[in-house]
Amino acid sequence: MTTFRAWLAATRPKTLVAAVAPIVLGGAVVVAYSGAPGLWADRSFVLILLSCLGFALCVQVACNFANDLGDSLRGADTAVRVGPRRAVSSGDISAAAMRRGIWFACVLALFLGAPVATLSPWLLLAGLLAIACALAYTLGPFPLAYRGLGDVFVVGCFGVQATTLTALAACTPGPGDCGCDTPHMPWRPAFLAGLGLGLLADNILVANNARDYETDLAVGKRTTVVRFGRNFARNLHGFNSIFGLACLGHVFGWVPMVLLPLALWQHLAFRRAAQPAEFLPFLGRAAGLMLLATILCVTATCLGWVPAGTLWMR
Repeated sequence: MTTFRAWLAATRPKTLVAAVAPIVLGGAVVVAYSGAPGLWADRSFVLILLSCLGFALCVQVACNFANDLGDSLRGADTAVRVGPRRAVSSGDISAAAMRRGIWFACVLALFLGAPVATLSPWLLLAGLLAIACALAYTLGPFPLAYRGLGDVFVVGCFGVQATTLTALAACTPGPGDCGCDTPHMPWRPAFLAGLGLGLLADNILVANNARDYETDLAVGKRTTVVRFGRNFARNLHGFNSIFGLACLGHVFGWVPMVLLPLALWQHLAFRRAAQPAEFLPFLGRAAGLMLLATILCVTATCLGWVPAGTLWMR
């Protein structure tokens, strides 16, 4: 494998939707609940979203690089593992080069996220915490993925945190701005939308861990699937699919709920999977469901179909 192709594969492109979706959804929440649909054309609003997007993509890549390196160092990526080729364990990229790649992705994340970090010290702190959590997923003295905390990490960081902080950044006045035209921060819709998206994102991890059950068990990687078994993974997949869409439906109305039949079809197929190779397609399917849900939520926002004045969402 060429060096460029090895690095591209190490970014795990199918997982990058988990970085893009919460940023777009955070912007949609602000537009829907601020009552200002013209925000999509506001230059400062778009620049903030682009800064958040660049930061999130780089953090996701850093996390994927760290996962590749950490699993190789701990012996989780062996020859018997089923799934995409891993760069460090296969020798395509050296451990030292991967460490440099992780640092480069983190520095680039800080650079691209600088416009948001300058808005508030809290946003800067949140960004640094996001990077630390991404690296701690499989590296360091307490790797989250090896302690059964991977699902909590995905829902919290790539769902709630990313969506809520994007909305907060869009609602934070810039330096010298009086704040008169700054949208009101919709905390509850942002949190619930982030929770829903995070649950859908977790199905990528659930499929990954269900596939790697045997190899993770052999090296002591105590994922939730290793701790509780593949039947637990099947039930968690269904819960994530249904409750995730329900959360998005509560925030954005009926539009994202049209995906419920697709989600149920995916889940029933997931329940029938038994061998490691049979879980492979569900990583892409989970990412695809996330992407479709995000597109429908943004569409509902642009068309003014979001019931922003109902229930307790304001």
